[in-house]
Amino acid sequence: MPFRNLEGDSGFVVPADPLARFDELLTALDAGRGWMQDKAAIRLAAITLLVTPGDAKRIAASTRTASAVLGERLGWFSGVDESVRLVIAAHLVKADDHPEAFVDELERVRGMFRADKLRRGGVYEVLAVLVLRRLFGKIEPEHVERFHEIYDAMKAHHWWLTGPEDFPACAMLAARPEEPAAIGTGTDAIYRALHEQAGLSRGDPLQTAAHILYLGGLEAPVIVERFSGLLAAFRAAGAKIGTGEYDEVAILSFVALPAASIVATVRELEAGLRARLKWLSERDALSLGASLAFVRLAGASGELGTLADAKLLLDMQTIVTARQTASIAAISATT
Repeated sequence: MPFRNLEGDSGFVVPADPLARFDELLTALDAGRGWMQDKAAIRLAAITLLVTPGDAKRIAASTRTASAVLGERLGWFSGVDESVRLVIAAHLVKADDHPEAFVDELERVRGMFRADKLRRGGVYEVLAVLVLRRLFGKIEPEHVERFHEIYDAMKAHHWWLTGPEDFPACAMLAARPEEPAAIGTGTDAIYRALHEQAGLSRGDPLQTAAHILYLGGLEAPVIVERFSGLLAAFRAAGAKIGTGEYDEVAILSFVALPAASIVATVRELEAGLRARLKWLSERDALSLGASLAFVRLAGASGELGTLADAKLLLDMQTIVTARQTASIAAISATT
């Protein structure tokens, strides 16, 4: 499968012990945590930087500096709060990118979005530009046009589900070789197969899983069979897999190992995380365990770097959605 090779990039080093490296980065990042910054952002930043070589304290300092620059340039009205900025900053440090250059590109590309009559997406536009920049370097009008066409193709199949929150996924799919209409049809085929063959509930989480699974370039019946087998193995091992965990299962579906081996690795790492982070919820432990397992199993083979990026960006999107939901609930409680 044509994914970016982690081992082939001298800027990435797969750690011998992903859990220990995560703990080291988490400690360094947490030392500078602001009072408005939630712990989920720290965890995701640490996961993002897992394959970045160097001293953990230096990496954490670079990430904090990049986050501060983003805060100055983006401002309060961008929809990008301190927690989301930190994870974006971690992506920039991982890619050896510069926050000033990123914001300059963001402003330029937003102008192209408006010229192409793409609806405004707030923070999701920022995440989409981050993805497009990672995929294409300098973003050209044809990239924006293709991104817009993929969004419209998805909207044609699921107009009630597809919105700005799907911008990051559309950006990831822009690197696929198929025509936008074929991408829309292909993601819909996976969505339908997940519902009809695997019996999963329709909705946004299922659409997100379908977007991830399409990145592998496999036919819907093949990848859905793999997904279903992994889902069954997780549940047989006692893991509580609901709609919120579909993306974890989707990402791990690309690891070329028996389902039982994948699940055993995730559960082992979950136990290690819960032992170190007593306050960690079961759901968060599963998500982090899946991310660490992905690095250990797939990263060590030098494959699937693009899917790893997709998972982290979707996790970032989850933070955005969760914070927006909390804000709406707080406003409703006062009216």
